[in-house]
Amino acid sequence: MNWLQKNSYIVVLFTVFMMMAGFLFITDNGDTTYEQYEIQHGDTLWTLAEQFRGKMTIEEWIKSVKAENGLNNEIIVAGHQIAIPVNENSNFIAKKIEDEEVHPIEVAVKNNDK
Repeated sequence: MNWLQKNSYIVVLFTVFMMMAGFLFITDNGDTTYEQYEIQHGDTLWTLAEQFRGKMTIEEWIKSVKAENGLNNEIIVAGHQIAIPVNENSNFIAKKIEDEEVHPIEVAVKNNDK
């Protein structure tokens, strides 16, 4: 008990860590997955955010893409692949591009507000 009183900051740090972990566990609904997207000529993170962000803000979407792909800035290069967040509640259709690869494109989000 004497050790615990002398090192009370460890108990406080552990308690704060556990509270943060619990908060993240409770608030993370796990609905976001990532899909590979080949960057096309003229694409920017902002134009991609407008197409794929769903309910996320543009800033949140860009921050998520940068973190997932290890980007230090907003520069992306045509022809490279990046992982983009995709909501699991979305309906998708397949879109063929010139090289005949199939990429999922979000067309609608299921309405679960009943």
